Amino acid sequence: MHERYWGRNDFALQGLLGQGGLIEAPPHEEALARLSYLVEHRRRFGLMLGAAGTGKSLVLSTAAREAKRLGREVAAIDLFGIDSHDLLWQLAVALRLGPTDRWSHATLWRAVCDHWHALHSAHLPSVLLFDHLERAEVDCLGMIERLLHLDVANDGGLTILAAARERFDECSFGELAEQSELRIELPCLNRRETESFVRELLGKTGSGQESIDHDATQMLCDLSGGVPREIVRLCRLALTAAEYDDVHRIDSVMLLDVAGELPRASDRQPSRNKPLIATW
Repeated sequence: MHERYWGRNDFALQGLLGQGGLIEAPPHEEALARLSYLVEHRRRFGLMLGAAGTGKSLVLSTAAREAKRLGREVAAIDLFGIDSHDLLWQLAVALRLGPTDRWSHATLWRAVCDHWHALHSAHLPSVLLFDHLERAEVDCLGMIERLLHLDVANDGGLTILAAARERFDECSFGELAEQSELRIELPCLNRRETESFVRELLGKTGSGQESIDHDATQMLCDLSGGVPREIVRLCRLALTAAEYDDVHRIDSVMLLDVAGELPRASDRQPSRNKPLIATW
């Protein structure tokens, strides 16, 4: 029904993915370029930080595809709620090592290390990507530290890229944070970036750039706090509300009505315009 009314692909409004892949605002492009630098130059460890909904997971998955294009062996692990044993198990599965229930913690560790050492000896670098670093169990973080101390990582055979929420207490990282060779902060979008993001989003979904007027687009930035995921959600709700009311152009009044029923993302994102920085 939505597609018949707006001529759009409604599925593309369910996340930050348009029909052509990641909708890259300048902060996403910069973060992806820095992650790609780490992979291309076979650096050891990079850490990407950002608020919830800024697109860290999508940037990380795009970085994984770029690494594969460069001929790297790639393994991506979501650390949400897992401990060190779960991490090793998922690594063994991702690396196609054929683990069984009989494999002990030590067996998993040896299998993973032997695999990477064999690839390194054959001059085949690997890339390991970790998402939701802040949600991992403490011993899982310790295991990642251990991975960073492997000879294969120190010799350029293994690059580890990780993403975490910016408010995560870095004291919990321990030595892990200090070992980051490149720290990338993914900021929320400013007004100009929000306008460009919405324009591309509407273009990819086929809604037409005229579906939301200029004032409403500017208001989207304030209401969403510049968080891409919130921008997408507000656009989707506003388009649905306009369809229900048989309105073909969304203005700021309608957008305020829709947003009034949701918690303001800007209240949760006080550092909306913080610049993207990198520390070496």
